[in-house]
Amino acid sequence: MPYSILHISDLHRSPTDPISNDELVSALIGDRARYINEEPQVRAPDAIIVSGDIIQGVPLGTSNYAVELAQQYATAEAFLDELTNRILGGDRSRVVIIPGNHDIDWNTALSAMSLVSAGDEPKDVAGELHREGSSLRWDWRNRQLYRIVDEDAYAARLDAFWTFFGRFYHGVQNLLHVTPKADYNLFSLMGHKIGVAAFNSCEGNDCLVSHGLIKREAIARSHLEMDDSGHPFQLRIAVWHHSIEGPPYRTDYMDIDIVRGMIGRGYRLGLYGHQHRAQAIAQEIYLPDRERMAAVCAGSLCAGRRELPVGTYRQYNVLEIADDFRSVRVHVRSMSVANLFGRTPLGDFGGATYATLEWTPPKTAGGSVATPVAQYANREIEEAEAALKSDDARKALQLLADVDRVPGSYARRLYLEAAHKMGDWRALVTEINPPNTIDELMYLLDAYSQSGDFRRARESLDQFSGALELPQETQQIFRQRLDAEEKMRA
Repeated sequence: MPYSILHISDLHRSPTDPISNDELVSALIGDRARYINEEPQVRAPDAIIVSGDIIQGVPLGTSNYAVELAQQYATAEAFLDELTNRILGGDRSRVVIIPGNHDIDWNTALSAMSLVSAGDEPKDVAGELHREGSSLRWDWRNRQLYRIVDEDAYAARLDAFWTFFGRFYHGVQNLLHVTPKADYNLFSLMGHKIGVAAFNSCEGNDCLVSHGLIKREAIARSHLEMDDSGHPFQLRIAVWHHSIEGPPYRTDYMDIDIVRGMIGRGYRLGLYGHQHRAQAIAQEIYLPDRERMAAVCAGSLCAGRRELPVGTYRQYNVLEIADDFRSVRVHVRSMSVANLFGRTPLGDFGGATYATLEWTPPKTAGGSVATPVAQYANREIEEAEAALKSDDARKALQLLADVDRVPGSYARRLYLEAAHKMGDWRALVTEINPPNTIDELMYLLDAYSQSGDFRRARESLDQFSGALELPQETQQIFRQRLDAEEKMRA
């Protein structure tokens, strides 16, 4: 079966939003009842990804901006709480949230700046303004030059978001690496088959600068941390907020080169928002062979009419990831009638309501297709073998718990040996069902006899001896041993 993700973006929640939380949740739940029965059928979501702009934000000069921000996040949290309960049974470990530019408090950002007086500006003002990491800001409305003078205050422009974020994930188990104020957070989905890197693309973004930016070291570090996690991720997903293309008279998008860096580090599905309309495109690099990422944008879930592109409704996506982790089907849902969502033909998709994108799996240093599950299994098997040699059977069992232990495999042999050394008779009985070799039958008989269940031990001997071609004299020896052990326990 595929894995399904509810991809929503640009929530713009506030107590004064023209569509209430109840209306919105009702519309999403009602639409789920429709699309799981449509043709083609769409799988009900297994996870939720929210790609930024959680709230509407407040304008500059708002006197009680902290109070208004708190109220907006309370509205957003109530919405996400009920949606998580209804879609995922309340499991917040399967909800991925990132900030967007609307989550930045402009008032806090401006308070960290001061006007640059005439004569104090650098010689190359234009060059300094466009330098990555510059502390200078130009106010086009008032034609004034500002400089960031308080880095701590400037960093606090996302504090309201991070307070909400920390509250949402407080006490949640099964999170990979989720910390407020981080440049990226890591999530694990589908039993560690899918890894998600959730990036903050608002580096340097404030009331006077609209572009998107992700720290390059954050992308590199996320790649290394996923590699070191020990989990067999078969698909790596990157999530950010800002769009990756735009017209020359706009600056509120992100450098496509940042996405290329993700592709080269094994990310094969990229999810974002910001542009308020759905889009699904392939991004490629050549190193030297072609490597591809499916880049998918969700339209705005709650933007007002003035914020939506002409001819575009409120939208969200349902993403179905194929069971071979090499493609995604993107279903776009639009709110076109009476605040209700449904499928809508889209010009960008040739009139279809969904699009399918494929990607190339990452390759190993030798040029072959990487198989993360096999790499993970080999590493765990080697460590389990070393643990057994060190008489640490418990560690060996833990290492082999998630490894595929097919009959006849070395992993299965090690697992049975470790369980026997541990005296974990239940694990042995569960694993050997049925026994595939005479050695496994011996393990099974020993597990039953050590548990005092001699009846099942004799039944197993009778049931499996013929199929395993166990000689009659050996069967007789086993029966005598079982008789002797039962008498000793009597």
